[in-house]
Amino acid sequence: MTTAEEKMFQEAVDAINEGNKVRGKDLLTRLIKQDQDNAEYWLWMSAVVDSTKERRYCLNQSIKFDPDNQMARRGLILLGDLPPDESFIIPYEAQKRKWQLPPITPLEKPQARIPWLKVGLTSLGLMAAVVLIIMAINSNRLWTFRGRNLLAMGTAIPTPTYPPSATPTITLTPRIIEPTAPWDILQSTYTPTPIYVYTPHPIIEAYSIGMRNYQKNDWNEAIKFFTQAIQTQKDAPDLYYHLGEAYLMNGEIVNARSAYEESIKLDADFAPGYYGRAKTNLLRNETVVDAIDDLLICIELDPEYGEAYLSLVQSYLKEEDIEKARDLIVEIERLLPESPLYDLANGRIALSENDFNLAIDYAKNALEKDLTLLEAYKFLGEVYQTSGNAKASLDPLLIYYRYNSTSDPQADILLANAYAANNNFEEAIKLLDAILNKDRMYYEGFMQRGLIYTSMDEFSKAYEDYESAFKLVPKSFDVCIILSEANFPLNKPGNAYQQASDCQKLAENDQELAHMYFVRAVALEALKNDVAKRDWERMLELDPEAILPEWKATAEFYLNQYYTATPTPTSRIPTSSSTIQPSNTPTVTPTK
Repeated sequence: MTTAEEKMFQEAVDAINEGNKVRGKDLLTRLIKQDQDNAEYWLWMSAVVDSTKERRYCLNQSIKFDPDNQMARRGLILLGDLPPDESFIIPYEAQKRKWQLPPITPLEKPQARIPWLKVGLTSLGLMAAVVLIIMAINSNRLWTFRGRNLLAMGTAIPTPTYPPSATPTITLTPRIIEPTAPWDILQSTYTPTPIYVYTPHPIIEAYSIGMRNYQKNDWNEAIKFFTQAIQTQKDAPDLYYHLGEAYLMNGEIVNARSAYEESIKLDADFAPGYYGRAKTNLLRNETVVDAIDDLLICIELDPEYGEAYLSLVQSYLKEEDIEKARDLIVEIERLLPESPLYDLANGRIALSENDFNLAIDYAKNALEKDLTLLEAYKFLGEVYQTSGNAKASLDPLLIYYRYNSTSDPQADILLANAYAANNNFEEAIKLLDAILNKDRMYYEGFMQRGLIYTSMDEFSKAYEDYESAFKLVPKSFDVCIILSEANFPLNKPGNAYQQASDCQKLAENDQELAHMYFVRAVALEALKNDVAKRDWERMLELDPEAILPEWKATAEFYLNQYYTATPTPTSRIPTSSSTIQPSNTPTVTPTK
């Protein structure tokens, strides 16, 4: 336990002894985030939690890390979870107390006292009220009642009937009921990202305050004080690293990257700087290769950096290099043998191989080891969505979103998709609006919002979002071809053809090339242009495994129905003498 932790722990104990349980619980929560294996922290936490379930969990955690902890055992005995221990029983003789009652004197019955003053005032008030009533009856000021017909008792009078008013129909807006977190203890506590660098800077008070705010997840305050600390000591790479971490947690990716790079400039052998920069590169698909380079340098500088291996596995999987990812599992098992993060690494490999059931099993194994591991809930939601069951992904993603205190745009995208799958488009759009208002360079946000607008038949808005995404990543074939397809619901096949032609130079494999030919041919068919035949034939000449079955079926339909063996340029006369009615243009839906 460091000096800072000891001081914080003592503050927690003092607060509890003074009856300030809220303060004590807050301090202990922060301490447990730093050191979840400390039995004393869990023991004292059992004294400030609100329910018996929470108290039982804390005491069991304390015994888990200190099996001989007598106070924790005594607490569980009192709760009935452990059998009585004779060593805890106090002998009867020691329980006797020498005490006697104080002398009791007979009680004197007080004499009744009549409150003459109150009686007199009450009598005067009643007399005054009687006089006022008599004067009012004889007064001529009661003109408002004169000339009015008095109703005889028992005479029926008609009750006016008013025309019925329209009762408004109230339609309740469907809402998602958030699931209850599956853990019963410390709803804001979970397996934290360990603070890799914790170099003391006792002279710099701003550094200590910054670290305290970092541990409280108050990122804005942490940024402010880390910046002040850097002004005092500008040559400390770890200060820039912590500043980068706070920026990253706060969602300020550009500032985080700048801080990490500054730490590398100050010390080229500073491994955490490379790890931090790699995390920013992993947020963009086009910079995954840069992330791999940084992580390899990081591991070379520090072969025991377990979290770096986990990020490297994720990087290799994004590059679809499953073998390299699998080779790293041995190192992760050596460095983090009992960690739930090891199960998540295996789960990611299973997901990359489309073994969804195995991936779900690994996610559940991770949660068995730590129910508060938020990353496992996010991963579980990702597995559900990848397997095509986006509706089931809502519950785990809501748990992650509710208790996660750091900025995670990727999780926001997953949650928006889960909302849309559950027909809650309003919440999905609201979430994506918030993401894009904060980061206008996040093209994945525009893509996801475009897909949701497409589901809502808001085709103009969808096109605008696809167009914004393509401006950010003009070299992406996927974004280019979706922008082309978005022209069909707007009845602009000419624009679809032109955009698809622009995508041709971006295609890197036969599948992308086949996709381009398909979209362009559909556009030409809508324009009734026989040049479509050429694109259908070119598509069918590609590798058959690169052509989706529906693309092939559509091409064969048009070639058989409209084009003869020797095509006539301006007519679509089939070889058969039967008349064939032209079919509607196939609907092209943007591929997710």
